[in-house]
Amino acid sequence: MVNLLRHADRSERSLIGRAKWVGVLLLGLWAGPTAALDLELLAALPIKGLENAQPSGLAMADGVLFAVSDKHDHAICRIDITDDAAQLEPFITFNAPWSGTWSTRLDFEGLTYADGSFYLVSEACLRVLHVNERGGGLEWVTPDVRGAATAAGLLNVKNARLEGIALLAPNHFLLAVEREPRGLIEIWQDEDEDEPHVQAWVTDETRLELPEPRAVDFTDLHLDAGGLYALARNADAVTPITWSSGQFEELDVWSFRHVVEDPAYAYENQTYGKAEGLTMDDERVYIVLDNNQQPRLADENDRRPQLLIFARPD
Repeated sequence: MVNLLRHADRSERSLIGRAKWVGVLLLGLWAGPTAALDLELLAALPIKGLENAQPSGLAMADGVLFAVSDKHDHAICRIDITDDAAQLEPFITFNAPWSGTWSTRLDFEGLTYADGSFYLVSEACLRVLHVNERGGGLEWVTPDVRGAATAAGLLNVKNARLEGIALLAPNHFLLAVEREPRGLIEIWQDEDEDEPHVQAWVTDETRLELPEPRAVDFTDLHLDAGGLYALARNADAVTPITWSSGQFEELDVWSFRHVVEDPAYAYENQTYGKAEGLTMDDERVYIVLDNNQQPRLADENDRRPQLLIFARPD
């Protein structure tokens, strides 16, 4: 199917390296707003194929894009890019084992890939599901994070809970909590211990500028050799960040607001942001817009989500 990636090893080295030159910044100690870099748009493609597609998490493996849709609980989808569209179709189908949570839906909101395995974060179950690239190996690999998250003051808004995932190292996950407040949850398991560790933090402090009535948020995470990145949907921005056990800093702001507000690409309702998924390769930044079936400004009959492709800044 795809060549195996080594995200975890490369990413762990990258985070350690970045920590050497980034000073310790405790939560709450922030400078003023950061001037944004406008991302260069390479393509804006309507997403077609999957019925009622509401794409959320994005991941890449050997140049192939994959996604989850929060209305499709039994599929990991592949995205094939053509000159004028992005074709979204189920690629791996599965039936997840019982999560221990009584929920009618799994609501997958985040996706990452490493070493032949996909990891999907369920907003409904508050856990991470492992699926190998053949559709087997189905296993919930993290505990329910509700206790640690609520103790930290997170998960206060229904349907605004877990939204993104990064694999920092084997058996070491970072999950994003969407908003009000937004936060990060770290889950890891030491080799000599039977139970995993779960810690959660509020990370509402920001340098981002947001129009009213938008709240600062996370909707995805991405990790590669270049570092750790967060998708801030309501700011229409990607932020390179540093993170180390409660210490969080937004290093820069890569804005795509000039694109999502352009009448050629914008949707009619612009009260809140629509970017739900983020991934990158060495040259490009990929972002999916989930429009919840809302029409576009340029064509009221076009209700398709979109895939935005940008040049990756140096």
